Amino acid sequence: MNEIKIDKNIQNEFDALPKGWVFYHIFGAGEVLYAGYSANLKAKLKFLSNKAKEGGIYQELWNLAEKLSWITYPQAIFALIHYKCYLTENSPLYQYQIRPWADYVYLALDSHRFPFITIQEHTNDDWLYLGPFRSRFFLIDVLDIYARILKLPACETGEYPCEKREKNLCQGWCLALDENSEKPTDYDLDKLESLLKEAFLVPENSILELIQQERNKYFNALEFDKSSLLDEDIEILNKYREWLKFLISAKHLEYESNELKIQKGKITYCRFQGKDYYFPVDNIEFRINETLALNLDSVDESKVIYDFLQKM
Repeated sequence: MNEIKIDKNIQNEFDALPKGWVFYHIFGAGEVLYAGYSANLKAKLKFLSNKAKEGGIYQELWNLAEKLSWITYPQAIFALIHYKCYLTENSPLYQYQIRPWADYVYLALDSHRFPFITIQEHTNDDWLYLGPFRSRFFLIDVLDIYARILKLPACETGEYPCEKREKNLCQGWCLALDENSEKPTDYDLDKLESLLKEAFLVPENSILELIQQERNKYFNALEFDKSSLLDEDIEILNKYREWLKFLISAKHLEYESNELKIQKGKITYCRFQGKDYYFPVDNIEFRINETLALNLDSVDESKVIYDFLQKM
């Protein structure tokens, strides 16, 4: 196991940290304070250091931290297994106070309720939920692209109609919510529901391919500034498409061998360092509007498993 000291000059040690998947410990006050697994230990340590500046539990952890140790692994699944097995026998002081998923968010859709598309931190209401996603800003970028290209709602105020409608930056779907006037067919909310589902719930919806075709037209016409802008859109929508494929599959991932068993997207058994470990089967019942929603604290494990099975 490799290790470095954590002190005020920790920035000088960042370049010595490994690249790739690791299982790691943070030690302090004579005990393990926190354990985790990561594909980028340098980024993880920077994150903890920056969060400590905000105070609270992260600051407490960082003030006590004296040493970082790690074991490298060739694949994420092995780092995850070590992490799960370690926590069955150990309970580091800050393990359940630090929540890596605390900033994850859900995409919520409802074609008959303003603002039609929103970003939420939970699934307690009756919107149609997808997620979680690891970055709120990534989702904002996705919504911005769909607003620009498909004229889907991207409402930024609590009142409607807003200046976006006046500037012809949106289709004005909110006009169909006015019960005092006849709803024009152009703003039919059932049509909006179909558009939202096609855009956000169907990975192979051809939207990405249409943007790629437009990008190629600009490139072939030597309009490189316009093509490069679409390159950014294509990269973002590619990431969204891949994450959506994961969400569709996550709850149904199954695998079994002599040393590993996966049920409903979670590890339920593994053999590690000559010992058998059993973990509870995930029997959580999701509502129909949570079909593509995972629990915040399970999404990272399910993503590692999804990637592992995809490469088999």
